[in-house]
Amino acid sequence: MSNQVWKRWYPYIGWPEDIEEPDETPPHMLSRVAKEFADKDAIIYYGNTLTYSEFYDFVCRFANGLSDYLERGDRVSFFLPNCPQFNIGYFGTISNGMIVVHTNVMYTERELEYQLNHSGAKAIVTLDILYDRVRAVFDKTSLEYIILTSLRDFISPTARRFLPMLHESEIKERNEVLYFNDLLKYQPKEPEKDIKPEDVASLTYTGGTTGRSKGAVYTHRNLMIDAKIFTACLDVRRGKDVFSGLMPMFHGNGIWTSNMNVFMNGGTVVLFPYFDAGEFIRAIERYGITQLHCVPTHLVAMVNHPYVRKADLSSVRVISVGSAPVPIELLREVRSLMPDATVIEQWGLTEAAIIGTSNPVHGIIKVGSAGMPVPTVEIKIVDPETGEELPLGKDNIGEIVLRSKKIIREYWNDPEKTKEAIRDGWLYTGDMGYMDEDGYIYIVDRKKDMIIAGGYNIYPSEVEEVLYMHPKVKECAVIGVPDPYRGENVKAFIVLKEGETATEEEIIEFAKKHLAKYKIPRIVEFRDELPKSPVGKILRRVLRDEERKKSENQ
Repeated sequence: MSNQVWKRWYPYIGWPEDIEEPDETPPHMLSRVAKEFADKDAIIYYGNTLTYSEFYDFVCRFANGLSDYLERGDRVSFFLPNCPQFNIGYFGTISNGMIVVHTNVMYTERELEYQLNHSGAKAIVTLDILYDRVRAVFDKTSLEYIILTSLRDFISPTARRFLPMLHESEIKERNEVLYFNDLLKYQPKEPEKDIKPEDVASLTYTGGTTGRSKGAVYTHRNLMIDAKIFTACLDVRRGKDVFSGLMPMFHGNGIWTSNMNVFMNGGTVVLFPYFDAGEFIRAIERYGITQLHCVPTHLVAMVNHPYVRKADLSSVRVISVGSAPVPIELLREVRSLMPDATVIEQWGLTEAAIIGTSNPVHGIIKVGSAGMPVPTVEIKIVDPETGEELPLGKDNIGEIVLRSKKIIREYWNDPEKTKEAIRDGWLYTGDMGYMDEDGYIYIVDRKKDMIIAGGYNIYPSEVEEVLYMHPKVKECAVIGVPDPYRGENVKAFIVLKEGETATEEEIIEFAKKHLAKYKIPRIVEFRDELPKSPVGKILRRVLRDEERKKSENQ
């Protein structure tokens, strides 16, 4: 047994032994914090600011407006990039006891239709420029209302000159169309008093190695506990830190680093609906960002931007990086540009309410490791075949399983997948790694075939499903291949039907019609046959080994 060896370091790194069960929910927390920091900036967005008082007033108005159309327990999809409307709508929705559904703005009509139907969403909050995509699937889903807004609604008049003019969809007056700004005209309404920590707050969808994506159920308790863990691990300074709202709120990490963790601590968040390295660097200077949360791809773009060596980045105190390991050379460059900042790598997954391990801000950072289990999290390494716990040490690689009071309760409407992932209170992550003698975790491989490109999780089966729709494709397999910028690229191996011919461009153009941009194969290789097991199963593992050897020989 590991005997939780990592806990011996907690007193030295400033982490609490445990996190107390919350006695309040996020809406009630925001009500309290908004009064404490009433005149402080809560949100900065393209030069416009919302104080806590203004932000909370909008939250309460939106909650009241929404309650005219929906009931407690109804699901509301947020099909938005980072913008104040997401923060306002998120807290307004859960203040009514309704459930937020996080929906990736890169979804195609096919992907959007599936998630809306699976979650049973009755309303969707989205941008005017995304209306046509929503309208195309509206009649095929459970939706009753489309709540429209614009990226320009919350920016300063000066900044509007620099934001490109948005496409104005020709939206006819329809009964199902509501306008976000109209809901903000309602009288403010305080959060429902009887919302409890165990009530469902949101659904965050995670992919799977087989089949469709699954809806991870987050309760109000999940949100509060993980926000407290982020606070401890990132050494958040109450009322003082300025956060980079770069991680999208439709993604698990962004729920905390661009939203929950900020407002729990009276912080300020600078929101970015998209990433532009130059704009991001200038925002660090202008607003004095202290907490920078990102993926390695962001850091690569920053260190290669021509302005970065002229910029004053001295405000940055903590840089937390997730989704993929940070290459040593990149780490050196970041440290040379921001010598006063502490760079920490973390690991987690949606089912664990994101954060599972972290290197400490104050303590020993082991480069290449994902850090040690955070408060409330217990981890063990088990033999993937027998389930027996393995000893400590790099020679004992197994599946990483974890137990915590913050892991998800279930997958939405999927008891079988829930039982498969959570057994006797332990979450089986599918990630392979080992634990060293100090309790630090090293991720060495993935039991699942998941690809991580640019910080996004991509599941081969979903891409393959689309490729099999192509009339010329007989067989296909998809793997991730190393890429210095994105971490990994999607590569497709294709066997064409007899007598057919196709080009790489043709396959990629077909994929673009059915997949979000980040899932589209960047490389296509045509083969006469694919490696298979004796029972006919295509072996992605063999393809990965071939690519690795090819890379080593270059």
